Amino acid sequence: MKKSIYLLTIISFMLSCNTKSKTMDTTQKGNVVRISIGYYPPEKEISVERKLQTEFKEKIMPAVQKLKGNIGYYVGMDKEKNSITNVSIWESAEAAKQMADMQEMKEMAKEFIAMGVDFKEITNHKMLWQIPE
Repeated sequence: MKKSIYLLTIISFMLSCNTKSKTMDTTQKGNVVRISIGYYPPEKEISVERKLQTEFKEKIMPAVQKLKGNIGYYVGMDKEKNSITNVSIWESAEAAKQMADMQEMKEMAKEFIAMGVDFKEITNHKMLWQIPE
């Protein structure tokens, strides 16, 4: 239950920070929130954060921007829980599933796993509502 509340809090916060949300209705029929969560060993905090802020951002940002149907992409880190999170908003489930085939993401995942990051199953959620409406 705590993980569900945690995820909903992350999604709500990230959507409220999205400048597009004020001009674009992201709850249109079929829109999807894709969530990826990984847990890292506490001693790897600095190296994981450094990789997220540099190499990951440099490789993933342009690759995601090329994909069709992306509304927003967010990367976060919870240092208290030793967790990293990628949350993205997509126009459809098919658009969200492009991430599974993205070579840059596969390569970066291998590098994070080699650092000790334990990724949980990626989930795709149909959006039901949002704030602001």
